[in-house]
Amino acid sequence: MTAPPASITAIGGLGGSGTRVFAAMLRQAGVFIGDDLNGPLDNLWFTVLFKRRDWTRTPPPVSQIVTAIRLFRQAMTLGLSAGLSGPDRAMIEALQQDLLPDGTWDSGARVAQAQHLLQSTASPVAGGGPWGWKEPNTHVFLPYLDQLLPDFRYIHIVRDGLDMAFSDNTWQAQHWGDIVGVAPDPDAPMRVRQLRYWLSANRRALTYGRARMPGRFMVIRYEDFCVDPMRYWHPITALSGGRADATPPADLVRPTNIGRAGTHDLSVFPADLRREVKAFQLDLVNSQV
Repeated sequence: MTAPPASITAIGGLGGSGTRVFAAMLRQAGVFIGDDLNGPLDNLWFTVLFKRRDWTRTPPPVSQIVTAIRLFRQAMTLGLSAGLSGPDRAMIEALQQDLLPDGTWDSGARVAQAQHLLQSTASPVAGGGPWGWKEPNTHVFLPYLDQLLPDFRYIHIVRDGLDMAFSDNTWQAQHWGDIVGVAPDPDAPMRVRQLRYWLSANRRALTYGRARMPGRFMVIRYEDFCVDPMRYWHPITALSGGRADATPPADLVRPTNIGRAGTHDLSVFPADLRREVKAFQLDLVNSQV
């Protein structure tokens, strides 16, 4: 069996970019984003299948990414509990063994999420309807998701680069540098490595989305959203196939630390890197006008 066609909308960005609120908006609009979620509304089945220890060490073979996408789509629609092949089951069980608390891999998902994935049954959208997910690491796999999922849409959240450089959420910068094109530099301060990752990862996502996903790609500056969150409600519901008459969730914007870079010494960043970041952000601002 295959899932019926329906719009599929994913949300991604660097960890700490404020993606949670956009997941809440999708859910409020009637888009099914999964049931196995954490506090920030990350879809933990995506985490199990895509944030693998082996993949952070060496860029994964395309065949493994294709399998992960196929299984994730099936789990989110028809479920995996019936008809899962032996090799697919063995692969998920191997991932399960590596997760906390039984294993040592701290991806954000735990053994329970892998078990829930294996036991998944037909979801509310098994017969059709818009669905999607939010997991910041989604952008790492954007080209594959776009090419393999029918009617795929993507919302990319970008937060100020210098603010993000001083974030304690550095998981992506420590694990995905090779995939997004950041040259290894273990001697550089973590703040510098984080900013280089921010620039490369966001540039990669925007370059692909703008060129290959016209009409299906949206980029949102978190700072702009905080100024006028209601401005984005209807564009997001229209893109995702959500209910246009739905009521936006309350408390869209929570207290945040926008501008935290202003309290730090920015001389730690090389001048050429600061110039690149400034130019990228200026282009992003101009494109939002």
